[in-house]
Amino acid sequence: MVISSEVRLNQLVIHKLAEEGLITSTGSIDALDEDLNKLLVNYFFKSFKEEERYHFAIDNEEIDPKTFEVVSQIFDNPESLYDHSLVLASHLSALSQNQNIKEGDFLVCHFEDCVIDDEVTDVIGLFKVENKETYIKIMGQGNDFNIISDEGISINKLDKGVLIFNTSRESGYQVLLVDITNKSNSAQYWQNDFLGLEKTVDEYYQTQNLINNIQEFAQGAFEQNEKPEKLSFVNESIDYLKNNEFFNKEDYQEKVLQSPELIDQFENFQIKKQEEEPDLDTNQFDISKPAIKNTKRFIRSIIKLDKNFHVYVHGNKEQITRGYDNERKLNYYTLYFHEEH
Repeated sequence: MVISSEVRLNQLVIHKLAEEGLITSTGSIDALDEDLNKLLVNYFFKSFKEEERYHFAIDNEEIDPKTFEVVSQIFDNPESLYDHSLVLASHLSALSQNQNIKEGDFLVCHFEDCVIDDEVTDVIGLFKVENKETYIKIMGQGNDFNIISDEGISINKLDKGVLIFNTSRESGYQVLLVDITNKSNSAQYWQNDFLGLEKTVDEYYQTQNLINNIQEFAQGAFEQNEKPEKLSFVNESIDYLKNNEFFNKEDYQEKVLQSPELIDQFENFQIKKQEEEPDLDTNQFDISKPAIKNTKRFIRSIIKLDKNFHVYVHGNKEQITRGYDNERKLNYYTLYFHEEH
C-alpha cells in the first residue's frame, strides 16, 4: 500500500491485555515528534494490501455490531477517542479471556489525511501486538561501553491490525485487514467476533476466488498420473486471466477447458461453489491483475521426482509424457523441447 507523506497519526491510545486482565492507560498520546510520527505511520500502514477490501457486516444479524458502532462514534467526535478506546479494549479483553487468546498490547489510533480511491479521509486504526522480539543494545559514554538485551516490538511486521476509512459508512465502511498470526484460520476472533468483518465482493475478490477454485478443481479433476496435465491446466488458466481484462465463462471453457467432459465437471463444480457463496458471479466479471500477482506465487508448478529431480511445468502438456519401465521397475517422464537454454 502506498503511504502518503501527508498521513499523520493524530492520536494514539495504548492498553494492555495481560494474563491478570485488562490494564488501561490513563490517557491518550496526542503529541509525537515528526520522526516518530513517520516511523509509526509506516509501521501501521505498510503491511496492508489496498486491493483486498473488507467491510463491517452490518446486515448480518448474527454478527455483533459493537465495534462498528463504537468506531462510528469516534468518527463523529475524534476527541472522544480515549473514552471509546476503553469500550473497545474491554470488548476485546472479554473475547480474549473467553477464548484463551494471547495477551498483548492493544492500540487505538486516529489518522488524518489518508487517501483511498482518490478520496482524502480520516482513518481509525486498531492494532494488537502479540509478539515481542529480543534485541541487543550497545551503550557507552566516552571510552566506556556496555551491552544489554531488551524486548521490544519489531517495526518490520504487524501481528493484527485493521484500518477503517471514514467512507461508505452506509455499507460498513472501507476496511483493510491484516492478521499474520492467523494464517491457518484456526481462530477467527479478531476478524469475526471482535471486528465483525466480511470480505467485499469486488473484482479482486472474484478473481482471487476463481484462482482458488481452479486449483481446487484441478486437484479432483486429474488423476495422480496426470500431474503434467493438471499443472498445465492451472498455468493455462492463469495465463488466460493475465491476458484478458474480462472473465467470460463460455470463452474460458472454449479456450482452456476445451474437453466437453472437463467443461461439464467444471460447470458442476462452479454450481456448488455458487451455492456456498450466492453473491459471487461465476459467469463474468472484470479481472483484477493485482489479485493474479498476489496469488500466483502460491501456485506450485513443480513435479517432484523422489529426491533426485524437480520438473517445472509451465504449459504445453503435449511435450511431456509419463510412462513405466518394466525392466527397471521405475516410472519415467519423456520431455520434448526445441532447444536448451
